[in-house]
Amino acid sequence: MMKRILETVLYATALAGLGGCGSEEPELKVFSPQETVEGRSITDWTESWFRWNFEVPAHQNPALILEADCGVGQDEPVFFVPVYDGDTTYRRTCRVPAAKPVLVPLWVIINDHPCPDPDFQPAPGQTLEDFLTQGAADFNALFRDLRVTVDGQVIDPTAHRHTTRMFHFTADPSLVGKLPDPCLQGSSQPGVSDGWWLMLSLPPGEHVVHVTGVSPTNAPIDYTYNLAVSR
Repeated sequence: MMKRILETVLYATALAGLGGCGSEEPELKVFSPQETVEGRSITDWTESWFRWNFEVPAHQNPALILEADCGVGQDEPVFFVPVYDGDTTYRRTCRVPAAKPVLVPLWVIINDHPCPDPDFQPAPGQTLEDFLTQGAADFNALFRDLRVTVDGQVIDPTAHRHTTRMFHFTADPSLVGKLPDPCLQGSSQPGVSDGWWLMLSLPPGEHVVHVTGVSPTNAPIDYTYNLAVSR
């Protein structure tokens, strides 16, 4: 059984690398998938994003509450843009701290274990990691027409797909039964994430990010993110 924990696509902006002098401001930067940020790979940061996403209790989790503070529970040197699981079309506003790169999940899922379904198990001779990786990749292969713009500029997300190794996370017990993942345990469990992510930096000010596509379940998605980057 393939589980979809996050059926959402989003995109965002960040401020990073302030330099120069006078009135000069940094320009938009899309980090290449191979770059490191704060000494870690972007794929490593995606694991941290998921750990953060699952640690925030339900009563303030942005994945469940569209009006929630995007920065709740964040203390990393990278700002994590939150998903929202409540709809396939929405607008969200986030305040982005100054001088932080931002990790943006465009379309991401996590395939985790164990599950109530007794048939959700690796095949004989298959490792759990390979089983979870294959399931996530097969599901995402059905995603179509991912398109992203930031302030009207088209960004090609094709090369920015990141697949993690198997890692462990712990969901806050209050999320069990509320996020669309029947395998959440409320205790430590393994998972593999696959999807399209961007690590960005942007100059301070107001920015609009728009993302569209068609989900693996054929649901049209249309998200607009208003990002206010601090000075």
